[in-house]
Amino acid sequence: MLKLIKKKISAFVAIGLAASFLSTGLSAFSFFSSNKDLPSPQAVKYALNAYRWAIDHGEAVNRSILTIVDFTLPSDKKRLWVINLKNNRVLLHTYVAQGKGSGTLFATRFSNSAGSHASSPGIFTTGEVYEGEHGQSLRVNGLEPGINDNALNREIVIHPAEYVTEAFIKAKGYAGRSWGCFAVDPDLAGRLISMLKGGTVLFANAPSEKYDPHVNHSLSYEDAMHYRGIMGGFLTS
Repeated sequence: MLKLIKKKISAFVAIGLAASFLSTGLSAFSFFSSNKDLPSPQAVKYALNAYRWAIDHGEAVNRSILTIVDFTLPSDKKRLWVINLKNNRVLLHTYVAQGKGSGTLFATRFSNSAGSHASSPGIFTTGEVYEGEHGQSLRVNGLEPGINDNALNREIVIHPAEYVTEAFIKAKGYAGRSWGCFAVDPDLAGRLISMLKGGTVLFANAPSEKYDPHVNHSLSYEDAMHYRGIMGGFLTS
């Protein structure tokens, strides 16, 4: 009888917490936004909504992995997170380049146009693994018309690059820039590609995402629980 009461209380508390997240937004974790080594609570919320949108539209093949790239952070910060949504734990946290057309330290310009050499924000899924001029690389599919749906035509991929190593960044004060690709440290690229391949969701946050109705809305109950787990993970990892 006592065990049953405890279970009911636990369920009631969980529902109450989820309702709190859904009704009050992210204010309970607003203090995270002052730490530039973490994605903002808003970026996590947007990424979870991006993940849900991709699932609802039949685009997410592998639903256990979510990648967040937070372009609101400068390139000298680690701003790419790979999250295992089975346990809401961070699998990888590393640097990622922005496009040359987006700026040097901060990404201030974004584009979906060929030849812009700028990064694109929004919702992506991963595609084909292939051997290219940079070595093993991973294609990404942009899912949002007018925002990033030209990614395949622009050959926007995840690839290794020496200009995203910690040594380069410390020497220059910023990561080197790609032509719009999500370039990463060569020592981590193979591991990252192995994690992300197979139709996982990648969300690239940018200031303009607050105007994206696909991501800027309340979290579902399930994703509110993911949010709680992820932010708790960031506190302790």
